Amino acid sequence: MHQHNSVMAKQLQKGMRLLPFSLILFFSMMAVTAFAQRITYKHGDLIRSEKIGTYDQDKLTRIVNTELEQFLNGSPMPFDQFKGKFAVPQNAVNLYKLTYQTLIPEKGGKPTIATSLVAIPDRLKENMPIVSYQHGTVFGKEEVPSNPDHSMETKLMIAQFGGQGYIVIGADYIGLGDSKEPNSYFAQKSTEQACMDMYAATRQFLRNLKITTGAFFTMGWSQGGYNNMIFLRKLEQAGIVVAASATASAPVDLSFFITRGIANPRPNDAVYTPASFANMLFSFEHYYGKPGLAADAIRPEYVSLSRSFYEHRIGFMDFLQKTTGRATEFLKPAFMEQIKAGTHQLSKILYNSEGYRWVSVTPLRAYYGMKDEAVPDYLARLAVEYQALLGKKNGQAINAGDNADHRATYIYAFDRL
Repeated sequence: MHQHNSVMAKQLQKGMRLLPFSLILFFSMMAVTAFAQRITYKHGDLIRSEKIGTYDQDKLTRIVNTELEQFLNGSPMPFDQFKGKFAVPQNAVNLYKLTYQTLIPEKGGKPTIATSLVAIPDRLKENMPIVSYQHGTVFGKEEVPSNPDHSMETKLMIAQFGGQGYIVIGADYIGLGDSKEPNSYFAQKSTEQACMDMYAATRQFLRNLKITTGAFFTMGWSQGGYNNMIFLRKLEQAGIVVAASATASAPVDLSFFITRGIANPRPNDAVYTPASFANMLFSFEHYYGKPGLAADAIRPEYVSLSRSFYEHRIGFMDFLQKTTGRATEFLKPAFMEQIKAGTHQLSKILYNSEGYRWVSVTPLRAYYGMKDEAVPDYLARLAVEYQALLGKKNGQAINAGDNADHRATYIYAFDRL
């Protein structure tokens, strides 16, 4: 038998020598491809990394000066109140995009990929601190941490923390960045999973670079404040120590967040409220398996346009020009009445999607603004005050000021961290 196999091997080698080089290359590539297809990843595995740029000290300085001034244009709390209060950058920061394996719990654990940012100071040292930033609502698919030039909130994190020797990390979330999935806007389980798997992939990446890490912090603004809280809870459940955490304008109770916007609208409610409603409705329709949810809630003349917006086929300004800036003019009256009564199929999902009903062991700060057009001050401080009533001693709710709107609340949080 052994002799027979040897003869066959020699004949095969002889036949291969007679084949044209192009065919040999073809068969070789097929073998490599077949091997690559057998590689399997589990959630949290790093698939690939790429360096996407460097922010030098001059760039970091511009971010907290001229770029911040432009970001705050029109805010009732202008740039002059923050000028000179950011730390002077001590180093440049190298930027990397990670692609990692994750999964979609709402879809039975369907495997998928997601992307994230790792920003590493160019002056390495032992036990470098890490801060994980959970970004807020974005209406452009590329306005995410892994594309920081298009994300002012991420650039501010890099300037303030990366420039002081912190490693800054942040998930794009499923459906944004390079993800091919639908936008997972406020889908709780998918967001938790994406953040936890981002953390695991980051650890793997830093180990590959032989970078040792120290204290771990988390922060989030707006939608990212909510995401920060559900991420923090998963971290604590996993036994991962978080040195401290902070939120700015965090809508931690989605049921209150949505119902208040419908039942008791304010004159200063953000004009992008209907856009947020549209994205949440289509996200929940997909991730929670509720076909027709969006059409049941949105007035008929806006449904098709809202789907195009959710699928990133039109931008926010186009959406706003063709719809309305008022939630009560965007949604069906019958839907709003059911939400107020708590009887709509969406009501239970919203109630179960909270991000504050536990007693956190992590020191926590919740920043709120008195002129916040997106998240009312009561809601933004709810997590700390609720947990304080349950005995939490290391939480603070901090007022960003009587003139602090949504943007200024975020900037104020930087000034006090």
